[in-house]
Amino acid sequence: MEKSFETDSGKFLIRPYSVGDEQGVLSLWKAAFNNELSPDVWRWKYLENPYTEKILVCTGEDETILALFGGMPYRANQGGETIEIVHAMDIMSHPDYRGAGLFIKTCSAFMDFYCGPGEVSFLYGFPGKYHYDLGEKYLGYRELQGCLSFLTARTTDLACKKKRFGGRLVRITEFDPSFDHLWEECRGEYPLSVIRDSRFLCWRFIDHPLNKYEIWGYQRWPQKKIKAYAVFSREGEKARLVDMLASSSSVLIGDFLGQIGLEFEKRGIEVVETWLPAGHFLTRAAISAGFVPSEEPLGIILTVRLFDHSPPLGRIAKNIFFTMADGDLL
Repeated sequence: MEKSFETDSGKFLIRPYSVGDEQGVLSLWKAAFNNELSPDVWRWKYLENPYTEKILVCTGEDETILALFGGMPYRANQGGETIEIVHAMDIMSHPDYRGAGLFIKTCSAFMDFYCGPGEVSFLYGFPGKYHYDLGEKYLGYRELQGCLSFLTARTTDLACKKKRFGGRLVRITEFDPSFDHLWEECRGEYPLSVIRDSRFLCWRFIDHPLNKYEIWGYQRWPQKKIKAYAVFSREGEKARLVDMLASSSSVLIGDFLGQIGLEFEKRGIEVVETWLPAGHFLTRAAISAGFVPSEEPLGIILTVRLFDHSPPLGRIAKNIFFTMADGDLL
């Protein structure tokens, strides 16, 4: 899984990431984005996750890392079958070598190495317009038009949906096997989704080296089983709903969000915002509970890169479930 090539700028080698590349990657990140990447975040994202490693680097003759394609290969549910989909997280090249073809060749090599039949089903991501336009022109990116919904709600409005005799709100500090059971109960209603089992949830939210999340569960009597969970990040008087899983019961979702709204209102949190797939039952239930469709603030574009063996674009658009937990923006 190596590819060498030569241009007017010199000789280059594309190969998988290996032990000893970390400092070179961090240096490339600083040059490409003009900021620092925490080594702890890099290791958490790519080396300490419950998935396989899919990272390609492009090096020059002196072995300096000049381009990188980093992808997170999630296990996903597709109509009851477990498949692999890749979130294209970190794609970059050194500014001194832009225009030399390293970026395109590294991206193409990633797709050649990892995205054949029986391997990665499709790539997806949340780029801004500049990176989307670049990917559309050179890499075959396609937008899932109309599939991204940004919602906001006043906590006072959510609190109105709390039922007098509803379930119980519980604070979650760990993801035990009961969350595996919750996923198994719900997976049939999420026909195209990253598998939200306890391994994914622990890695994504408990083990994150920098971000601190507030996690709530919803129990129904008398069994006391977890019937839904929601994960939030906090920014002043605003909370962001980063992830949520529940059955398609609008009554359950409404009561759960209502109880969370009441809890947040008591603590001075005024607004909750979230990104969800437009038209999904969770989105419809959130709107019924008090959320309002609003203008998307980050300029992200829900994007896929398909292959001959990928599901059709229309099927993906109809079935895909995502939250910001499927990315690394929050």
